[in-house]
Amino acid sequence: MININSIWENQKPTNDIIIKTKIDEISHFNCYVATNNITRQHLYIMSISKKVVIPELKNYRFKGVEIFAIEVENNFELNIYLLDNDLKDIFSLFVQNILEDIEKCVTENEAIITTLNVISKWKKLFDKINFNGLSLEQQKGLIGELLFLNYLLSNKKISTNAVSAWTSTEREFQAKDFTLGTIGIEIKFTSSMQPKIKISNEKQLDAENLTELFLVLYSTEAVKENGFSLNSIVEQTRQSISTVQELNIFNGKLQINGYFDDDKEHYGKMYSIKKIFAFAVVSGFPKIVKTDLPLGIYDTSYSIEISAIEKFIIDIKDILQKI
Repeated sequence: MININSIWENQKPTNDIIIKTKIDEISHFNCYVATNNITRQHLYIMSISKKVVIPELKNYRFKGVEIFAIEVENNFELNIYLLDNDLKDIFSLFVQNILEDIEKCVTENEAIITTLNVISKWKKLFDKINFNGLSLEQQKGLIGELLFLNYLLSNKKISTNAVSAWTSTEREFQAKDFTLGTIGIEIKFTSSMQPKIKISNEKQLDAENLTELFLVLYSTEAVKENGFSLNSIVEQTRQSISTVQELNIFNGKLQINGYFDDDKEHYGKMYSIKKIFAFAVVSGFPKIVKTDLPLGIYDTSYSIEISAIEKFIIDIKDILQKI
């Protein structure tokens, strides 16, 4: 994996306005991670032949990012500019996604089409990010995922892959909250007096393309002290991550989920865990999936009573033994 943030950090000021570092891992294309020496803004550049047709780019622009092409000598340069350096971590994931996808391309035309497809996907993702802070329900959902991420980080066998396994942000691929090989895990968090499992849509418990699917529910209660908050679980996770590169990826995924450190003052509500439930979503587990629905019906939400799925309860440790 190319460490984009590390490249930016190691770029030293020169007499050039744009400091560029070629990505040697993508040897068949001219791709650069760069920094504007004057504004200190970060950017990604791809140099391509003038024979390549670049479509109108105005529809590809989105919050915090500017995209344009300029003529440089005998080539065009596609520039993807980060306008807000507070989004550096999420931008590095975006650039990483472009590089991973174009590595498989053969021609410059293919690479440009692939790049624009990645941009379109991330535009949809950025449009969904709440830059004005998370609602209480969004905070709870994120806390649940971070609790399970910390559980993975505490396991020596899985810790090095834990951050990569956190896939809830990859909604374009109908990803589960966590994906480890062909095993998927959905995470739920509730502070209700009578815990139940709320399923948001027909995709959540669909095991398509998975060999096994598990569901983990954190049943909690709100407390005034001696509990954990979204802020505290974020800091705990950061301290548990062993490498700078993984930490940068984690921070980027936090931002994709809508968590920004500037909003910390709103995320102090505390909880205490009452019980952790883990379920194997196997044959007979009550659920609604796409194949159950009539044509034209989608985004079907429903709730599951705990008492109806007690026979599917497993020890949470059994999930790790499957990996």
